[in-house]
Amino acid sequence: ALASALAGCQRAHIAAQPPLLDWHTSPLDLNLRGMNGKSYLFRCPAGKPVPESVAGSGVYTDASSICAAAAHAGAIDAQHGGLVMIQILAGQSDYHGSAQNFIRSIAYPRAWGGSFAVLSIADAGGSKKP
Repeated sequence: ALASALAGCQRAHIAAQPPLLDWHTSPLDLNLRGMNGKSYLFRCPAGKPVPESVAGSGVYTDASSICAAAAHAGAIDAQHGGLVMIQILAGQSDYHGSAQNFIRSIAYPRAWGGSFAVLSIADAGGSKKP
């Protein structure tokens, strides 16, 4: 019984692909505000960040594009896409912009009600292709 239960778990794990996002989708679009401390795994397609779609650096406003923030943070390469894990955080009093990995994030110098960080997916069992 245990062997078949384990086989069922493995099948379910393999079958459950993380949701595929586009380069506009933000945590706010997905109604994740307030889920502070929870982590979510997504897939980003190969693509290109939309200008000014990311606000913040390290910690991003929850209105920022998840895929663009992941590319800005260096978690994925925009040309190839890939898996992205984010953690929902409380809002911050302000957000700093920066240029990293060929993406410029904008500053948002006011308080915003929700934030997120891009986590390394090394812990999520994701593998980067060479």
